[in-house]
This record gives sequence, C-alpha cells and structure tokens, in this order.
Amino acid sequence: MKILFLTNKLPYADVAGGHRIIYQRIRHLAEQGHHIGLLSFVTDENEEQIESLRPLLTELHILPHPNRNIFIRAFHDYVFLSRPAVFWKSYSRKMVEAVGEMNEKWKYDLIIAEFSEMGQYLYKNPYLSAVNKVISCHRCVTASYEKYKSLGEIRLKLYLKSIPQLRGLQKYEFNMYRSADRVLVLTPQDRFTMQYYAQDLAISVTPAGVDIEYLQALPPVKKEPVILLTGFMGDPANEDGVLWFHHHIWPRLSERHPEVKFYIVGGGASSRITRLAEKDSRITVTGFVEDLRPYRNIASVFVTPVRLGSGMRTKVLEAMAGGLPVVSTSLGMAGLEAQTGVNCLVADTPELFTQSVEWLLTDSALADQMARNAKELVKDKHTLEGGLQRFENIITSIVKG
Repeated sequence: MKILFLTNKLPYADVAGGHRIIYQRIRHLAEQGHHIGLLSFVTDENEEQIESLRPLLTELHILPHPNRNIFIRAFHDYVFLSRPAVFWKSYSRKMVEAVGEMNEKWKYDLIIAEFSEMGQYLYKNPYLSAVNKVISCHRCVTASYEKYKSLGEIRLKLYLKSIPQLRGLQKYEFNMYRSADRVLVLTPQDRFTMQYYAQDLAISVTPAGVDIEYLQALPPVKKEPVILLTGFMGDPANEDGVLWFHHHIWPRLSERHPEVKFYIVGGGASSRITRLAEKDSRITVTGFVEDLRPYRNIASVFVTPVRLGSGMRTKVLEAMAGGLPVVSTSLGMAGLEAQTGVNCLVADTPELFTQSVEWLLTDSALADQMARNAKELVKDKHTLEGGLQRFENIITSIVKG
C-alpha cells in the first residue's frame, strides 16, 4: 500500500507520547514493505532527527509550524472564529496545498491524519482528489474542553480559554470525523465518548503497545524512595496532574515520609511547575531527558494523577513493563485491562491516592508482587507487535473496502 501520514510534530525514535506511537506505526509499515510518505510540521527539531526518518520513508516533506502573533490569535480565539480556535492555531494554507500536491504526485491508497487537528487537512480540502481518509484521534477535542470547563479545580485561565473554544467546536469536529472513511481511537472508552456525540461514526480501536525488550534492557538497581511522574509538561492535562498531586498528595506524604523524593520528568514545564522545586529541595524537575529508563529503574512508585484528556497512556504501560508499581486515577488507566490491587492501584480521591502510594513505599512485598503482575499484563495484552499488527490489519481492510 501507499500511505501518507500527516502529523503536527515530527515523529522520530526518541520522541515521547502520541508521536512515539506514530513513529512506531511508520516504522512497522515500512518494515512490512509498504510505501510510506510523511508530511509534517516541524518546530525545533534538529537535522539529525529529520534525517533519522529518511530510511523509513519514500517521501518526506516538512513545513514550519504556524506561529501567529499573539494579538491575532487572541482576536481569532475570542472574537472571530472562522474555525474552532484549537484547529485554527494549527491551520496552514501551505499544508492544505501540500496534502493535495503529494497525493496527486504519488497516488496514495490512504492518508492518515494523526491527531484530530490534522484531520482538518482532509476535510473539505479543495486540492485533494479522491482517496481513502483516516483520522487517528488521540483525543476527542470537544470532550477535552468540556472537561476543562466542568472541572471545579481547573485554573481560571484554562477555564476561560475553554469557553470560546467550545463555540462551534462540536459541530465542526464531528462533521470532520464523518467526512473520513474511518476514525481510529486508542481505547474502548474513547470510542464510547465519540459515539456519545455521534453514533453514526465508523470507529475502530487500535490500542498502543510497548517494546518490552527495550524497556527491560537495563540491569536492575537498588530502589530509592522516589515517586516518579513523567510526561510532556506543556500538556494541560499533565500540568494539572502535577499541581493536583503537589497540592493534595505531596504535603501528607512528605510530612509522614521525610526521606521520600518527588521527580517530575519531562519537557515543557511551566514556571508553575519549576517553582515547586525551587521551594522544596525534595522535588526535582528535570526538563526533557533522552531516556526515561534510568529514572524508572531507581524509582519506587510511578504516579499518574491525570484528571483531563483521553487516550491510552503509553507512559503507564512503559512503567509497568519496566517493573515499576503504578498508582493512577481511573482515567490514567483507560484502555488497560488492569485490576486495582492486582497489577496497579487506582485512586480518584486525595485520601485514597495518598494511602495507595504509602502502601507501595512501605510494603516491599506488595510493591514487588504488583510489579511482577504488571509485567505479565503488558506481556500478555499490550506488546508493541500485537498493537501494530492490529493497526495494519485495520488500514488494510479500509483500502480493500
């Protein structure tokens, strides 16, 4: 098959989150002999990262990510909405034209828009001739902003931002999905959410998997009293999780266990997060790191206190595959066949979350058993190979009709 991927950020081997899933999909399809093209926005990626993709691709075309004046963005976001603001900030006329030009030149069997924001380039694109269209929805944008608006503790700036974002968003987003031949989501919960808004959508679940051999490659070391939280901190869902944990959980844990440290690992941290480390010597904010495995290796507990967003958290799978016991909100475990008390601990209240972390810090037998069970879960249900094969089967069926 000839397949073109559209991405809002360059997917390469060391990138984190959803873009790592995209990279793994591209690599798998290329290794299976498919003809793969990539059309992507770039921001601060270096030449080495760009060149690392070329062996996997038949075509690569990159464009600078739109960077608009803050006053123009504010006017558009709050006053004049030609399209929903969350889509408009990623809109580029050059990208619209490039999609059509690449498809005309290479006659693709399928175009996959990764992330909903890139789906707008398949929707009512006057330059795009007939082709199978797929939108890979890593999060439902409407549901995310509804959550921002409804969550009582969300900070005022994000709450106010969510109100204009919702104007016309649901209609635009779901008409866009209806125009595609298929919508892909990561979890059954995501499919349920999408069909709540539009029962007529053609949706397939393509769960993510992880590279177990890579995640278990480092030799084990002695655990330290470290609570680990990872992710791209520029994501509002991750920032909210850090601040919620620090406000509700950390004070009690740090008082009862003065030896415990809290590591916040990942790029994009705002001043709200970096100030936490400035005020408390037991908190470390690392910024971006090339390899998360050394941090997982020394940590005693991995926490995922997410209250916003959707999709499958591959960072949870990676922690479990690496033998690190996990405490998470129920949202953080979405899409995983996990059992609280068996291979993880699920807690949605500050009291239970604090108690769950304490259990794992103080009961080494419980932590070891939970880590072993988590490894087995990933091995049985969430291997990288299994997830990628399902993805390939689904897109093959779309092309074959």
